[in-house]
Amino acid sequence: MILKRLDRALTAVERAASFLAAVALFMIMSIVATDVALRYLFNRPWGWSFDFISLYVIVGLFFLALSRTFAVNGHISVDLLHHYLNPPARRACEVVICLLSAVLFAWMTQAGAARAWQNYIDNDILAGAFAWPAWASAAFVPLGAGMITLRLILSTVCHVYTLATGREVIPLPPIAGSAQAIQSGSFE
Repeated sequence: MILKRLDRALTAVERAASFLAAVALFMIMSIVATDVALRYLFNRPWGWSFDFISLYVIVGLFFLALSRTFAVNGHISVDLLHHYLNPPARRACEVVICLLSAVLFAWMTQAGAARAWQNYIDNDILAGAFAWPAWASAAFVPLGAGMITLRLILSTVCHVYTLATGREVIPLPPIAGSAQAIQSGSFE
């Protein structure tokens, strides 16, 4: 089925992006630890570390992990009403949530891409210890927002297909506190 193949392809891209996010987290820890050691042992901290981490690495970490986190139900969600809804009604709520979110993230993707491109064209730099190129930081926004837009569109289509045919191609997210949520409580 084409929906399953699309999900597998998008999952592969999300896993690669999540791996890069994990590398970014490791970079943050390594750079900060080394910078602290250099500061207190040798009175020679790296002048670039704070700017590099705050302008690039944290932005990359956040946006690269965004889509995969949604795919594995790792985001915080409010599911108070879901306790009182039957599965088709919950699925209809998922369609509305995914569709509205996809519109928001599609706008964010477009706006972020336009900004990153304009930063590149204008050769904008970010003030700091060094002249950091602004486009490199801004490029993470359309990349991450684009991935989650695709995930949200795919989730919407899968939920609509499941509602229309009765054949489940995407499971409903577990309700917080339910046995299913407790059993699948890991984030991979």
